[in-house]
Amino acid sequence: MIFHWGILGLGKIARKFAEDLKTIEDAKLVAVGSRSQERATAFAADFGTEYAAGSYEALFNGPRVDAVYVATPHVSHLELVELCLENGVAVLCEKPLGLNYTQVEEMVGLAREKQVFLMEALWSRFTPTTAKVLELIEAGTIGEIEGLRADFGFRAGPGAAKRLFDPALGGGSLLDIGIYPIWLNQLLLGEPEEITVSARLDENGIDREIHVSLRNREGKLGHAFSTLYGRTKTEALIHGTKADLHWHTRFHEPSNFSILREDDSPENYFFERNANGYNYEAKAVMADVRAGRTENALWSLDDSLILHRTLTKIRELAGIRYPGE
Repeated sequence: MIFHWGILGLGKIARKFAEDLKTIEDAKLVAVGSRSQERATAFAADFGTEYAAGSYEALFNGPRVDAVYVATPHVSHLELVELCLENGVAVLCEKPLGLNYTQVEEMVGLAREKQVFLMEALWSRFTPTTAKVLELIEAGTIGEIEGLRADFGFRAGPGAAKRLFDPALGGGSLLDIGIYPIWLNQLLLGEPEEITVSARLDENGIDREIHVSLRNREGKLGHAFSTLYGRTKTEALIHGTKADLHWHTRFHEPSNFSILREDDSPENYFFERNANGYNYEAKAVMADVRAGRTENALWSLDDSLILHRTLTKIRELAGIRYPGE
């Protein structure tokens, strides 16, 4: 049986997601919604989609959808996620799920009240690379994890998306790209008990660069760095008692990694890539919805709550506030 997808918000990431849906045999994009009818019509034409809505609300006036991918900037996630949930439709919402912990808590509460599927689109959790990394760690390949560091940076020049620099749109490096190093720290070290932050804010109070140290309950340290001032390697180094794991550049995507031991040559793991990488999370949603589940076991709503509790605390420590907070 074909699984029917809808998309709200038709920017670059929506296009990549739609491209990946084409690689899934039993998935079909049947409806798209935008604030612009012209944009919706053009997007639908590009992907052979039968229904193009000129408003977000009108998406639900078209063909039946089994799940909606919310791909708008995160300032509108609360409104659109709740719109989907109120219509009884499963939601995959692009990260970050909300601007702050309070918003995420509200969305999670509504999803659980309505018993409708909701998942934050932390696509990195579902890649074969992440699965293999966790498999090796759980098998004791690198021993007990002692700590890690991860980074993500790019040069946001004059042509960069304006939302990155606008407080009203939840701008800054942390929620856009810093979320990935913070997620990895949570995945491997759990929720931090102590957080230390050093941030460089611009004249609008936006974090152009931020360094975060996270200490877990065992005293182990994780370090996360994100910047809009320059391109970093975007890699992760995980230190174990037996060996180190070097997760190579753009670790948040389907990528490659190496096990580094004291006396041996690197043990390298390579993964082929035949799509953008959003197909893995899409398949996970499809399996859950078909099985009648309202949350995902790999990236649950509790996982999102923990992540956003941490992100909100980091912003508080850095002095980053958005309008209305």
